[in-house]
Amino acid sequence: MAENPITGFQSILFEAQRQILANGKNIDAILRILAQTSCDLFDVKGLAVIFYDQSSQTTRIRFNDGFEEHILNEYCIYFTKNKADKAVFERSMLEQCGSNNYFVPLGKKEEPFGAILLKPIDESLYPIGDSFIELAATALGTFLELELVHLRMEEMNALLEVGRVVSSTLDLKELLTKIMSTATKVMRCETSTVYLVDQNSNELYFHIVSGDSNISAKLQEIRLPMGTGLAGWCAQNNAPVIVPDTSKDPRFFKGADKKSGFVTRSMLCVPMCHKDTVVGVLQVLNRTGDIPFNDHDLETLVNVANQAVSAIENARLYENIQKIYLSTIEVLATAIDAKDPYTQGHSRRVTQYSVAIAEQMGLAQTEVENIRYAGLLHDVGKIGIKDSIIRKPGRLTDEEYAIIKMHPSIGARILRPVDFLADKIPGVLHHHEYYDGRGYPDHLIGTDIPLAGRIICVADAFDAMTTNRPYRKGLSVNTVIAELKKFSGKQFDPECVQAFLNAFDEKISQYFEPTDDGADMVLIDDETGKEAPEDEMITEGTPSSQPYPPMAHPDEEKKTDSQPFPPIKC
Repeated sequence: MAENPITGFQSILFEAQRQILANGKNIDAILRILAQTSCDLFDVKGLAVIFYDQSSQTTRIRFNDGFEEHILNEYCIYFTKNKADKAVFERSMLEQCGSNNYFVPLGKKEEPFGAILLKPIDESLYPIGDSFIELAATALGTFLELELVHLRMEEMNALLEVGRVVSSTLDLKELLTKIMSTATKVMRCETSTVYLVDQNSNELYFHIVSGDSNISAKLQEIRLPMGTGLAGWCAQNNAPVIVPDTSKDPRFFKGADKKSGFVTRSMLCVPMCHKDTVVGVLQVLNRTGDIPFNDHDLETLVNVANQAVSAIENARLYENIQKIYLSTIEVLATAIDAKDPYTQGHSRRVTQYSVAIAEQMGLAQTEVENIRYAGLLHDVGKIGIKDSIIRKPGRLTDEEYAIIKMHPSIGARILRPVDFLADKIPGVLHHHEYYDGRGYPDHLIGTDIPLAGRIICVADAFDAMTTNRPYRKGLSVNTVIAELKKFSGKQFDPECVQAFLNAFDEKISQYFEPTDDGADMVLIDDETGKEAPEDEMITEGTPSSQPYPPMAHPDEEKKTDSQPFPPIKC
């Protein structure tokens, strides 16, 4: 008995529905299933799907199996123009570019989301065609609704992430980096940038660029006068701007691309305002995919910018407070160093060396900043030491040396009541601890010594040896480095010594100049220190020769509280 054609069609439709349910999260798989089903039902290859994008108000080709692209483009134009016309929903054999095709919109009559195109089919198959169209419309409509929900959830999660980020840090660079990363992801673009407004010069400058650090470094040099470029226009007019093709917009500033080597194709900019004042511009570049930047993207980016701007202002305020604190502490450190004319500039140099070591070791920025403050304050305890001891040119008595050894503890006591400086105390308290346990005040050993203390210990000794002191001129770099290596593992943490050596050429050598023969280097005289006249220099043979911090006589070297480096022969 021959198979009933209707039953055969129903089996094909049933199998298609089963496969669609099995691939409900994969739009490409669904479209391939519909194309094969169409071919099986109507014995002709030819199915295309076009979707209307509400945000960009354009219709685009989503799937094509058997149509010429220029014909589908004509249908896209037709649908965009006539989608609100209810007559479009009547079954139609539209003649486009000389071809009659079966064209059926998808979705609600008042708001269709797209259309299916089929090659002409026999009129007797219209009922089967209706069933197929219903199957396709249900499958595609359901998927698009789920996709829209998923998209909205992603955007909401991104905005929640921005909210979490802006409340998690007061470090401006870290804050903007996280915001840019989130904006790039949610906006589906290649990269993003933040311009900040320099209120003094009325210019915009690149503060940060997500992605390639080399591009970011090059763009840091660019400053845009207010009104220049799309970002400048956005800031000057306090208005967003969408540019689907930058090559066609005369406002586009080509200098940034020329400087960085980046190619900007499309752009979306929104102003960031704080109390009705534009403080910056948030910009996303080069939308990926085939949907251009649109009004929905604009709404999303405005939400990101609104969340970001308050945090940016808080971070800038905190940054200014930090600068004030740092300036105050630098003044205090200068005053401390001024107690002894031979240590002027000492705290500043120790800080520079300590920060270089910390960065070489890859420490987090917060740790580096703690070490910066601790370096400036490491000798703050000298405030509590009599000038007669600090400035004594001769050898210290045991009682005087015991007083000198109190300065780390005095410094810690001075800082302890100040909440902001509490986490800097370890570097101040323990910068005279020795790696082998013979230092002070607590005779800590190895890694029991806080890392900040171990770092500053190396930097402090290096500066003590390379600067002029009452008993000798500053030593050369090669001589001092040899001493650091010699006492590595004894006085100094070997890891900190190695980090110092690695950082020397890159960061520290700038503070030194070649000797006359060019074979070595000495500290550049920046006139912050004082070189003792030759007739006042205490020679190594003088019994009273004593560096600060002082060193024991040879017959005292076996004492447990060994004195600091560098040693002097008596």
